[in-house]
Amino acid sequence: MSKSSFLGKLLFGTGFIILSALFSWEAFAADMSIVEVRRNIPLSDEAPVYKDFYISAGTEAGIKKNMVLTIVRKTNIRDATGTQSYGEMEIPVGQLKIIAVQNRVAIAREYKLISREDEPMIEQIGMMIGDAISMDGSFIDNKKASAR
Repeated sequence: MSKSSFLGKLLFGTGFIILSALFSWEAFAADMSIVEVRRNIPLSDEAPVYKDFYISAGTEAGIKKNMVLTIVRKTNIRDATGTQSYGEMEIPVGQLKIIAVQNRVAIAREYKLISREDEPMIEQIGMMIGDAISMDGSFIDNKKASAR
């Protein structure tokens, strides 16, 4: 085998390893976020209305049933002209309680909204698709929803 052939195979192999590492990093480094919101359609005025939030993480990320998680909205701070960016802030929106969880997905319901009195304003009130999940301050709440 010639020296240039060996060098070519070595460079190709190294490139493949780096490319594989980048793709796997992207797959595992994805932020936990709300990916879907579904609401039931009650058939009577007395029937309860449920709103389920589907989260792109599950037991593999340490999420457990009855865990209460904080939802944050990432907001890019810009000047009035929109040309100068001063960075990104994570603004707390509310809390969700996990009602079902599997390896890579969890389903939650609204636990509480965070008051805007002591927090920055947000354009859209309530939790929505794209909001990020923060495990900071999470806890397990084993009380029934009606007991709250």
